Amino acid sequence: MVKSFIYDCPITGSSNLLLRKLTFTHHKTQLELGKLYLNLLPLLPVLFQPEFLVANDTGTLLIVAGSSGILVMELPARYPPYGAFENNKDVVYCKSHSLDERLLFCSEVIKVRRVRFHPGSPKNAHILVLTSDNTLRLYGIENSTAISLAAYQIGETPIGVFPGTKTSYLAAFGEVGVDFDFGQPELDLDTKSLFLKEKNFSSLVWPVYVLRGDGSVYTINIPADQKTKPTVSGPLPRNTRQDPQEEACSIICLNTNPEVVCIANSNGTIYHSTLLQIEEEEYAKLKSETPNTAKKELLCFESIELELGLSTTTEDNAYTCPIFLHKDESRPGRYFATHSAGIHSVSITCLKDLQIYINGSTENQPMDDIFNQESKAEYLVCTKTSASENTNPIIGFALYYEPTSLISILADGNLLSLGILTAEILPTIEELEVEDKKGDVPSPLKKMLRDPFDHNIQKLLRRSSNQPILKLGGEGKHSQKECYELLQRASQVFREYFENHARAREEIEKRVKALQMMKEFQLKQIDNMNAEKHALREKAENLAEKYEDIKDKQDEMMKRCEKLLVVVSQKGAEPSDSEKEYLKELELYRDKIEKYKTSIEKLKMKVKYQKIQIANWKAQEERKVSQMSETHSNTIKNNLKETSEKIQEMVKELNEYKERLHLK
Repeated sequence: MVKSFIYDCPITGSSNLLLRKLTFTHHKTQLELGKLYLNLLPLLPVLFQPEFLVANDTGTLLIVAGSSGILVMELPARYPPYGAFENNKDVVYCKSHSLDERLLFCSEVIKVRRVRFHPGSPKNAHILVLTSDNTLRLYGIENSTAISLAAYQIGETPIGVFPGTKTSYLAAFGEVGVDFDFGQPELDLDTKSLFLKEKNFSSLVWPVYVLRGDGSVYTINIPADQKTKPTVSGPLPRNTRQDPQEEACSIICLNTNPEVVCIANSNGTIYHSTLLQIEEEEYAKLKSETPNTAKKELLCFESIELELGLSTTTEDNAYTCPIFLHKDESRPGRYFATHSAGIHSVSITCLKDLQIYINGSTENQPMDDIFNQESKAEYLVCTKTSASENTNPIIGFALYYEPTSLISILADGNLLSLGILTAEILPTIEELEVEDKKGDVPSPLKKMLRDPFDHNIQKLLRRSSNQPILKLGGEGKHSQKECYELLQRASQVFREYFENHARAREEIEKRVKALQMMKEFQLKQIDNMNAEKHALREKAENLAEKYEDIKDKQDEMMKRCEKLLVVVSQKGAEPSDSEKEYLKELELYRDKIEKYKTSIEKLKMKVKYQKIQIANWKAQEERKVSQMSETHSNTIKNNLKETSEKIQEMVKELNEYKERLHLK
């Protein structure tokens, strides 16, 4: 069972669809839900034949489109536990809007070519429509009302048609737009500073690439806010010319860096081109010649041819039909192609190396090695054989992710669900850098070991042709010849695949033998290294012992040198600087001592003189009848006492200096 399904491919063939019932299936069992589908009915009648459905990313709007009309349905909210509409009602009525009903339904010339939601719309409510009159029409759903915002002319308006047909003269010559797609957003030079300052995403410019039937591509920048008037530029210069008999029918822009544009033709040819900026000098030259020259160019690096119908004979297959391309959001380098003959899966293998080269991590890698990698186109579902006219076209296609699976509806009413096995290539192991002594002749063994082994096996097992799932039309009525041819084709494909297995087995055996030889050689090297390890260990022990002995001798020599230095310094003829300073200090102290001695001698003489004077004074006083007053006697006693204290302090200092100078 599937979670949801949207028709994403124009309906071909003569199948009849219910005009007013759009069926959605949910991942529930019949016991849990009671039924497997819900009916969503638009309130407005569908007056045209529905051909494809388109839903926006938020799941709020659904477009029912046909060549003669466009109906936009507002989807109701989903409710838990299973996310059903309107609590799982049997019939859910949706509010609807018809876009330019009078213009599209009443006109026999103007037809709808392609409808897409504008990725720059803030609410996913802007719709861009390409019509057969070379016009892009922009609509918006605002406040539950459909509004026609603008119309952009991308070429001349078809005037006349061929008699008895609805094909215009311009469409016959391929000068009418058949498809368009949005590129990656860009910053305009005028709004770049505003965007970097305010992070205003409305200033982003979304380029639209319009494909014409003759293969030419035009570009126009259509903003969602309608603040600037866009201009059409083109056609984009291409390095390849399309065959006039080829009719382009579909275009997609992959989300890669650089951008890759894929253009499909109705004969099964798909061109892969990179979108590059034109140099300023060349652009100025082209603009002088053509005013509407685009600033970008398409560099085609590869073209592949799809097998439209399973080939059972060696005759050329000249079957042509419209091809529609669908992006795979899980892998940017892969997309799907649907057509009346089945479904193809296309993988562009060079994108990974190209992105690495653009980022500058492998500057030495030449560009030729990158583009020499061929893309892989796998035929998944076949609905037609080349020898039969019976077809069972794909009328609905959708992708389901995690894991990636495709879901398609065939014209006979069958629903096909197919899982896509993605064998991602593991990160490459670092290459063994073995120095070549000679460097003249490259070694095959080195080359074999340098290339990743899984890549070689994948190249060997890659099938040039595969056997798709057969869903042929004709209600199972096939001739015996056709069945026999199908059996022969299947047996041939499997026989070639078995041959690839045999080559892969031989490669594995070579690899095993080479690895065994390398293992034996490495084992011998390990033994030699172990022997050298033991020898080195013994040498290390001997060197450690010698080192210890030398260290002890060195310590002893250092001590002896220190002693010799002390002795030499003691016996030196001239004193050292510290000794000279010490002698100077001693001389100073000696001078001070001599001064102190002189002062002390003078004091002693004064004391002796004073004693004599005192004795004389006493003798005179004794002779005197009157005695000395008490005040004079006290004064003399105090003076003598102070003098004796000073003498004692000086004697004490003199003794201290003698002790310091060791003069005792």
